[in-house]
Amino acid sequence: MKILALDTAEKSCSIAIVEDQVPMCEEFYLSRQTHSRTLMDMVVHMVEKRAGLTIHDMDGFVVACGPGSFTGLRIGISVVKGLAYAISKPSAGISSLDGIGCQFSYASVPVCVMMDAKRGEVYSAVYNFVNGRLIQKSKEFVISPEQAVDIATKTLSSSYAEQAVGIVPDSFSSAIPGTEDLPTLQAKYIDAPKCVLFAGSGAVAYRHMIQDIMGDAALFVPLFQNFVSASALAYVLFEDTSLLSMSPDAVTPVYLRKSDAEINYQHQRQCFC
Repeated sequence: MKILALDTAEKSCSIAIVEDQVPMCEEFYLSRQTHSRTLMDMVVHMVEKRAGLTIHDMDGFVVACGPGSFTGLRIGISVVKGLAYAISKPSAGISSLDGIGCQFSYASVPVCVMMDAKRGEVYSAVYNFVNGRLIQKSKEFVISPEQAVDIATKTLSSSYAEQAVGIVPDSFSSAIPGTEDLPTLQAKYIDAPKCVLFAGSGAVAYRHMIQDIMGDAALFVPLFQNFVSASALAYVLFEDTSLLSMSPDAVTPVYLRKSDAEINYQHQRQCFC
């Protein structure tokens, strides 16, 4: 199955063609230009020039559906909807936060994704992975960075407690040669350094604040991994291909908050009342 994945949730643009979970090619672009000026050229160049395919060779499409830039999301979703409709192929929308968080599926600590939402807020969710599998994800929020850190630390506490209880089931601990008894393993987990891995543009923007709150317990990904990855969006889709749908309403933007235009309009109405 060949999937064309793309992201336009922030200033960056990511496009990938992934076949049966293996990336065939991927492009990343960061510019002040609106995505409408570059996106279609990137799609055509990748599909026809780099992959040597046609758009009809795609079996489906996936796009970051938000949260993120209102204009950026609409551009990406419109392109995917248009392509899917034109060749009668299914499409799916995946959370932009998942497109960052799932790049760290082998992290041994909770992953707090924070996308800069401007106005002193972040779009955020916290992920817990075990051996590459997502076992827990918080709700997606638009909140202050301080609140995001608070949620991450609370998730951290519950995560360590759950993992301490579930490291080795009682029925298996005695059957594994050299395995320490369960209370010893639990104690090691409880005493282990309790850290959170932060990723995303919000983690970059508020890094110093996060460090002031958490100190050395705050870990940060390299700068190049703070962006939504089209390959990661495809990875999430391949984990559950039932997300693909032929419905024209299969992909809808997730904003989490009102647009600046709506907020300004309501403010003006209140001023005149």
